[in-house]
Amino acid sequence: MGKRKTCLLVMLILALILSLSGCKKVYTRKDMIEYAEQTLEDKYGEEFQVRGDVFNVKGSSYKVNVSPVNNPEIIFEAVYNVEGSEYDYDLYIESIVASQYKALVEEQLGEISCDYYLSTRLYLSNSENTITNTNITIEEYNNLVDEEDQNPKFKLYLSQDILLDTDKSIYERLLSIIEIGECRLDIFIITKEDLELVKSEFSERYELDGSTMTYIFEQYASGVKNGKKGYIHFLGGEQEKSLSYEEFTKIMEEIREDAKQW
Repeated sequence: MGKRKTCLLVMLILALILSLSGCKKVYTRKDMIEYAEQTLEDKYGEEFQVRGDVFNVKGSSYKVNVSPVNNPEIIFEAVYNVEGSEYDYDLYIESIVASQYKALVEEQLGEISCDYYLSTRLYLSNSENTITNTNITIEEYNNLVDEEDQNPKFKLYLSQDILLDTDKSIYERLLSIIEIGECRLDIFIITKEDLELVKSEFSERYELDGSTMTYIFEQYASGVKNGKKGYIHFLGGEQEKSLSYEEFTKIMEEIREDAKQW
């Protein structure tokens, strides 16, 4: 009798565990997308559309690329937990301000002689107050966030056709960018094919896909075997001053020589 009771008790416990686990909500991709779009609409009072699928899914937490329906040129990243979390955030306001910086830089670049893509980022601010004013200006944003959160990060991807210009012409254009304000500026001089890859992904994503980002870095910035010399760190990080003209021309000499093999 004792063995039978023990067996029955074990079966009851297993049944209870299975029933409880069966009650756990399983969220679909559709649930996650709808949650993100509705959460953003409630916060900002306008419609949003998730671009592509959800990614970095961990249980009920995930990331999405999103655009406001009335301004699809702006693409930002949002992180959510369908069950709600204090760690949820979106980069809509930061991306609005970044788009204003991008317009200023493109104005400085003017009629540049090659195809290019400019990535402009302001990372998540530490402002204590939630900012929901979608008409915010750069000046208004800077008055609300910490000084360390005000500096944009520029990545300028240039077609190899830029090498037809003189070093002086290129250098003066880069100087005009950093005159906009405190920033980080990185330049990638890349093949036309790689530039098309970059532009295609940025047309649907806030950041390059991880594999593409790794590919661009390894090909042009890391000095891997058979890689290309096409990366210039012009300003930012521990480098408090922009490259001097002499430093710039030395790097460009290496890039020009290497590009003959592209």
